[in-house]
Amino acid sequence: MTTSTQDTQRSLVAGSVITFFLLFVFITGVSDELKHRRTTFLDGKQTNLDTSFPDFSQYNFLRTLSTEEFPIRTLSHDLCRNGMEFTSSRPPFSTADGKHDRIITVGDIHGRNDSLSALLDKLSYDPRSDTLIHVGDIVTKGGVSGSVAVLSFLSSNNITGVRGNNDQDVIEWRAWRNWIRSLPGGREWLDKIDREHPVDDDEDEDEDDDDDDDDELRVAFWSEPSNKDWEDKVPKGWKLFQRHYNVARAMSQEHYDYLRSLPIVMHAPAGHTYFVHAGMLAADPKRELEHPKQPLSHWPATRSSKPKGAVLRSLQEVALLEDVPQNKDPWVLMNMRSVTDDGSISKGKKGTPWPELWNDVMDRCGGITDYKLSSTTSQLAMSTREGGVKQSRLPCFPSMIVYGHIAARGLDVKRWSVGLDSGCVYHRRLSALVLDKASFLVPHEGVQLEDAMRADDEHSPSLQYGDDGRARIVSVEC
Repeated sequence: MTTSTQDTQRSLVAGSVITFFLLFVFITGVSDELKHRRTTFLDGKQTNLDTSFPDFSQYNFLRTLSTEEFPIRTLSHDLCRNGMEFTSSRPPFSTADGKHDRIITVGDIHGRNDSLSALLDKLSYDPRSDTLIHVGDIVTKGGVSGSVAVLSFLSSNNITGVRGNNDQDVIEWRAWRNWIRSLPGGREWLDKIDREHPVDDDEDEDEDDDDDDDDELRVAFWSEPSNKDWEDKVPKGWKLFQRHYNVARAMSQEHYDYLRSLPIVMHAPAGHTYFVHAGMLAADPKRELEHPKQPLSHWPATRSSKPKGAVLRSLQEVALLEDVPQNKDPWVLMNMRSVTDDGSISKGKKGTPWPELWNDVMDRCGGITDYKLSSTTSQLAMSTREGGVKQSRLPCFPSMIVYGHIAARGLDVKRWSVGLDSGCVYHRRLSALVLDKASFLVPHEGVQLEDAMRADDEHSPSLQYGDDGRARIVSVEC
């Protein structure tokens, strides 16, 4: 073998080694980057999340309420059960044994334990016969001690409810603290900074997280040698010693377990009602309402050639949660306020308030009576005129939704939605939706209720609820 041939082979081997090494470095780097990232759908956009941290979100997405958890007994059912006839002299709220049998849903509490107590007192709340539900944001803005008191009441009484965006922030901070405590030296560091920065229990609804003084304090804190090594353990954008962090470190393990148990959305099939903190959509705003992928554009497929209306209604209510992409995103359900013209979700005022979109769709649900069913589609024979525009009826049944979050709109009652955040944390009112046996009447029961029987003061207005029922709002000043 000649010297030139040997040199050529050595060059090829060296080149191969270098190429292999560079390829190895590239693949390792990409793999490491992918290992530390995951893709999710947040705020209507595809987002990469840094997963070098544990999952602090602790999401519990859906809870379907059983008939025991959401006890529905119609007025006619109870009258027949007790051998009674309905008369105008017999109030429809109570059965013969004097029990209320009500479902009481409370708006955003925000740690205002005194206001919650006042509201329950006004309602003569009885945990033995009443079912209490909340729509999230039970903690933070009203102060640490108030938040802890609310958590103690709700957790010790196993009160049903959904998770709000403020509750979520507290959960994530507590999960972060637990993670830090598991690291070498983490427990000692947390104990040190907690001693140096005691909890401020002032109500802080006007807290400005971005003021200059706060930024200066943050820079000074992370400049300390004993803290600097921990800075990269705090997720980007998170800020220590503010209200969510303070509630997270003050609450007990029982409180934390209770918050983690709260679902993002609750569905009560017996009442055809959803409970969510911010909102839900009746259709994907990125598609036409009659698009075949919209869950209310067609009857769901069943094995029966003549499915019952109750079966179709139940399947469609589940499909709203599963087939509308935005309804599967926890961020949307805990933060949405509006939908922009291009179909994006907004947590601000820009765009159309989502309750208007919800009610527009539900108003078009025509039920089953006038349709010829097939396994997947229905002939849209009915139509209605709104503003001179002819709109086809949809092959669906309407559903109610009860929510909070949007204090700027105050008490927001529409035909198929009830918004309960009446701004208690801003010293306005704390409100509750009260459902009873009269709230779940169906048209064939033919029971007429007088509004005067449902409103004992100016802040207890009667409202239409569900197919043909009535409900009322009760509130107290905060």
